[in-house]
Amino acid sequence: MNRRHLSLTVLLGAGLACSDMATPARDEPYEWRLVVGTDTLSFHWPREMLPVRVWVEDSLDMPAHVEHGIGIWRDAFLYGEYDAVLVGDSADADVLVRVLTPPPKAVATAARVLASFPGCGGATDIDTTTTRFELQLPVRMYVFPKFDPALVDLSECFDITATHEIGHSLGIFRHTGDPADMMYSDPEASGLSERDRQTAEVLSHYPPNMVPVR
Repeated sequence: MNRRHLSLTVLLGAGLACSDMATPARDEPYEWRLVVGTDTLSFHWPREMLPVRVWVEDSLDMPAHVEHGIGIWRDAFLYGEYDAVLVGDSADADVLVRVLTPPPKAVATAARVLASFPGCGGATDIDTTTTRFELQLPVRMYVFPKFDPALVDLSECFDITATHEIGHSLGIFRHTGDPADMMYSDPEASGLSERDRQTAEVLSHYPPNMVPVR
């Protein structure tokens, strides 16, 4: 699908969602879909599952960093297409966030997307299950320090990395090649670019072929 068609898709979707509001002009989106074998997979959270329930390990002030990232992405959507809340019980969560170096993948069907910042790193496992067209819940995210956080202030690093990984968990399964984008493979932007925002809007109105399952 070409970029012109993608832009048309989000404009039509936005018009259906709120016909009396005009979609502001934005930059062209980047590719967000996951390619597994011959399948190109697209996902966004269905309305009936919002807000997405996120459990965060209570370490290194990570709940605050994740809430920061959730707020950034929530504000990127024009019509409330994404929202998330922190929950206290991991058994109730759609997304799990651990503060540790990613262990070996639990299952071979999971695709792991890695990111690296000078002081910390992140990863998100996208388990497509054996059917390809199901997203196995919970989505597992990792944000971890590369240095002793008692010696180095990693607050900004954790904010950026958590925001980047949340982008993966809401359906942006690919990295970009532009350092200005939050979804660059080695994130360094403190906020979303116009391309990040446009891509988030496009994917939220693009027909998904993955459904979340437990």
